[in-house]
Amino acid sequence: MDLFVAACEGIGLAIATGAFAGASGQRGAAGWLLFAGAVIAGGALFGLALETEDHPAWPGWPVGAALAALSFIVVRDLAAGAAARADGGGFTSALIALAALVVAGLSILFGLFGLLALIAIVWLYLGRRRRAASKYEGLRTLR
Repeated sequence: MDLFVAACEGIGLAIATGAFAGASGQRGAAGWLLFAGAVIAGGALFGLALETEDHPAWPGWPVGAALAALSFIVVRDLAAGAAARADGGGFTSALIALAALVVAGLSILFGLFGLLALIAIVWLYLGRRRRAASKYEGLRTLR
């Protein structure tokens, strides 16, 4: 496996780590602990994916940490919104955690799957940001 495929595998593992930790939708102290764990584990897994293919691990640590942080924030907000609309949202959180495990497994089996996971997280992030910006657009025009 070459460096590109190992990096794609690391991308998928880091995103899956952040998504798994963010699936609970926790905020506050518990959310910060999950965030810290996801960032550390995401960086370590990205570095490990590079190291297993005889590449230095250190470039993967900051990239994996950043991807895990992005994934955590997007998925946490998504899970918290789903829990607010549903009663409890435990089933939704379980489905999100299961999807994160599937992403991790597919990234290990098919390294290039990590790119699809990256595209999906960025698409979710941009879509949620766009909707949040246009949410109160009608009220701004009344002034």
